[in-house]
Amino acid sequence: MYRGKTARREATPAVSIEHRPPPLPVKPSSSSSSLASLASATSRRVSEAGLAATAAAAAASSTLLLTLDKVPSWYGENPYIRTGYRPVFAAAAPCFRSWTYLHNQSGNIYTHLVPGVVATLGNAALAAYLSARYPGATLADRAVLHVYLTACAACFGLSAAYHTLLCHSRELADLWIRLDYVGISLLIMASFVPGLYMGFYCEPGLLSGYLGAIFVMGAFNSYLSLYGKNDSKDWLTSRLLPFLALSLSAFIPIFHAVLLFPYDQLQKQSGLNYYYLEGVCMLTGVAFLVSRFPECWLPGRFDIWGCSHQIFHCFVVLGSLSHFVGILSGYDYNYTHPRCGIRQAATEM
Repeated sequence: MYRGKTARREATPAVSIEHRPPPLPVKPSSSSSSLASLASATSRRVSEAGLAATAAAAAASSTLLLTLDKVPSWYGENPYIRTGYRPVFAAAAPCFRSWTYLHNQSGNIYTHLVPGVVATLGNAALAAYLSARYPGATLADRAVLHVYLTACAACFGLSAAYHTLLCHSRELADLWIRLDYVGISLLIMASFVPGLYMGFYCEPGLLSGYLGAIFVMGAFNSYLSLYGKNDSKDWLTSRLLPFLALSLSAFIPIFHAVLLFPYDQLQKQSGLNYYYLEGVCMLTGVAFLVSRFPECWLPGRFDIWGCSHQIFHCFVVLGSLSHFVGILSGYDYNYTHPRCGIRQAATEM
């Protein structure tokens, strides 16, 4: 027993002779752990930043486009357009960034945005053209043409803005579709002005009466657009019929003019034949819009390109172009075939 205790006592110093200081590695170990934690946190932040950047990039691509069943009912009104819906952003910037990628409003935006820009630039070119070709034209003579191009730019611009901001929110979508309707009223009113001006240039009483009437009708239509009921279920009666009524009222001064002038002279001095072509274009576009053809025929096939609303936009642009050609045709005829002393004096200046 004693020897065993002694042996254990002798063995104890043998272990402690090395004197390895255990505390010294403790601080380096703590520092190393801190560095590792810092590196891990930094790596995590970098990773999170990368994910955020990836998400931001994805937001500007078609990968985040939604299907019809994932969007609110006010947003997906056309049941035949199944895919390509942008998220409801509740901010304007992402809506305008959507110009850079394809979605189911891209065609609706660009079929009016591009013509709107062309009409704006065309206004400047028109001023130079009129000054060079018709130096005797009065300010009013020139203004009637600029009024029409300005209305085209406004109508197409408001339409492009509505289709851009449709994904902002329900409130903003409702506001901009009303402004879009006002733009349509402006274009219809402006379409009357040059034709009436040239058709009744030497009949100032009739000219003033018809211009006043179309202004009142257009203003009333604009009021209905801004403050009237905006119910997609009653869209035909609440929106389409007032516009058709305003457009078809053009036949009243046409029938009146037919009673006053030989028809051949009338169509030359007002560009009437081009207005008929415009009417065909507009009615064809409306037929596509109301029937929702071709997407009703093949749902989901025309989600991005070729849907009825895009076709409607294209026919509106073609009709507006035909109207402008008619205006220029009538304008030229009136200056080469003056009918009254006022125009004769202006032509001889």
